[in-house]
Amino acid sequence: MKKYIFILFFLGFGFINAQELTQDLEDFNEIKVYNGLDVVLEQANSNKAYITGRNRTDVKFKIKNGILKVRMSIDEILDNDNTKIRIQFKNLERIDARQNASIEVKSKLKQDNLYLNASEGADVFANVKLDNLYVDSNTGGVVEAEGKTRNQEIAINTGGKFYAKNLRSEHVDIKIKAGGAADITASEQVKARVRAGGTVNVYGNPKTIDENTLFGGKVIRKN
Repeated sequence: MKKYIFILFFLGFGFINAQELTQDLEDFNEIKVYNGLDVVLEQANSNKAYITGRNRTDVKFKIKNGILKVRMSIDEILDNDNTKIRIQFKNLERIDARQNASIEVKSKLKQDNLYLNASEGADVFANVKLDNLYVDSNTGGVVEAEGKTRNQEIAINTGGKFYAKNLRSEHVDIKIKAGGAADITASEQVKARVRAGGTVNVYGNPKTIDENTLFGGKVIRKN
């Protein structure tokens, strides 16, 4: 009898965790995610969030001045391991992950400009087709991008990383310091300012590389 009770309890617990909470969202064009949450972004005709996991009701959404902030309630910040969030959006120009959060953009973003930021151990992944990409990665944050863009403007600091070997571009302007690292691809020009142990690996055999290194900074041409 105890065995059957345990099985029923286990199945019921799994069912509760699998239930999905849906929330409509107002218009936004920027997203910031905190508290180690995992978020998948999908482009759609509406703005909506889908949340699963035992603590799904503790996920908080706040929109102000076009910025959507996603975080856990104070009581559940350290207990979000099985919380999964899928957000549909109509338009998105800035993506910002902080505090060990993880953001993956499932849709290929085709637009003029995009800003990606990762800090405090968080990570962001995006597949893009752009004119201009702006990236800020610091304090252990990781940004990964692939696809195509005409121009890149990159700032990396304090152990931040930018993986973009599979992101084709023409021009890259990159600044790295304090142990940051990057893989970039350019066909025309790279302007690199690398300080204090930072490293940039340059792919794509660009026609010109304008480099300035100091205190152990490195610019390495890979092909």
